[in-house]
Amino acid sequence: MRTICLLACLIGMAMSAWAQNLVLGQEEETDDAIAVVGYYCKNDTMTYTRTTSKYKIVEGDTTMTNSLQEEFMIVVTDSTSKGYKMKLIPLDVHFNGADDDDDEDNFLLKSLNQTLGKIVCEFTTDELGKVQRIDNWRAIRDEVKKGIKLICDTLYAAEPGMDSIMPRKQLEKIMQLRFSTEEGVRESYEELEELFGLHGSTFDIGDQDKDTDEDGYPTHIRARIGYTTVEHEEDDFEGDYAISTQSTMTMPVEDLMDIGFGAVSLMLSDMVNDSLDVVRDQVLDSLKTAMPQGIEIKESAYFGYFLNGWPKEHYYEKTIDMVAAKSVESTYIEWISRNWNIYISDDKSTENKDI
Repeated sequence: MRTICLLACLIGMAMSAWAQNLVLGQEEETDDAIAVVGYYCKNDTMTYTRTTSKYKIVEGDTTMTNSLQEEFMIVVTDSTSKGYKMKLIPLDVHFNGADDDDDEDNFLLKSLNQTLGKIVCEFTTDELGKVQRIDNWRAIRDEVKKGIKLICDTLYAAEPGMDSIMPRKQLEKIMQLRFSTEEGVRESYEELEELFGLHGSTFDIGDQDKDTDEDGYPTHIRARIGYTTVEHEEDDFEGDYAISTQSTMTMPVEDLMDIGFGAVSLMLSDMVNDSLDVVRDQVLDSLKTAMPQGIEIKESAYFGYFLNGWPKEHYYEKTIDMVAAKSVESTYIEWISRNWNIYISDDKSTENKDI
């Protein structure tokens, strides 16, 4: 059962990469276009909450797998003609998981996020506000390495039988591998991509529809780009804008299975691989019978910005529809306070706001 849970987790990790390909690409700038550009000042500060949730729907019954809520601050430490220096400062983290005290997968996820929640991330953007690099990734790697050792100490002390399922050294290596390079550390800070990933891009205003198979699977994308209305004078500005997308992709069930089981095969021992092959064949046969047309994957994304390019709100949801059951992942980021130094100097609404 633990192996199957790990497989489900790895399938989710593999499929999350598709989200990055579903936003319309950069277009030539015109009078009817919006450019996502950050106009920041030194000491500008934004505070956000980020909530990620995973749940499943089986025959109409919804079960929450886990939910993580983080609060963090983004501070501009330097502003130059070539870009910006920034810090992501964790403030708080709360994890809620099903059977939280007994489930090893939730324990690992909770512990790893608590480790990251104590580390300040220093990063650099270009002049448009797009993240270029993590400046202190080596320091983050070293701190996470210490945290992983403590996590494994606790896990294997509490579960003596774990070592027969997966040797401790192997689990440590798997967990550390993710943070062994700057790219791996950067991928662990998903909020940076969610907040600043579209900076430097230009989008045509209006509604757009697009059919594509660039990723090898038929996908239909709908997008809406435009300026948003001022709903609250103390919170919103004329000139705030947003980009939203919806996509539907159909993938053969065997391809989805290959992604998940392939990842597991690379990580686990030959003994476990033999049992995984049996499980894979059984699951694949049942899925192909239930879904001869393939698995439908739906994704929705919303990116909201203040007129000066500071991220205002982000929402993302992915649903994998497997007929009798649905797997849903969602992320929601919202701002809770701001402190800007210049840009709109006469408007008090740029002062701190708490909700």
